[in-house]
Amino acid sequence: MEVIDFYRRSRRITDQLAPRISPEYRPIVLTAGGAGAWDLAIPTLVGALLKEDVVITTAEKDALRELMEFRREPLTRLEQIRTSD
Repeated sequence: MEVIDFYRRSRRITDQLAPRISPEYRPIVLTAGGAGAWDLAIPTLVGALLKEDVVITTAEKDALRELMEFRREPLTRLEQIRTSD
């Protein structure tokens, strides 16, 4: 994946999943993403999804995994998120 793809995919998954998290975390994720700080936005999004027990699809989880692997982020929290399919 190239950096431009990382940015596009980060924006796409954030736009898709941010509405499902609480107002406690949503502004942090959206503000960080809007500033291009995906190194903050994506891990915060994953943490919020886990903490709030938001169920996502396998495709959404795979998309987050690709982004986190690109940034060499630990996958521990991501792996604990439940999927609906």
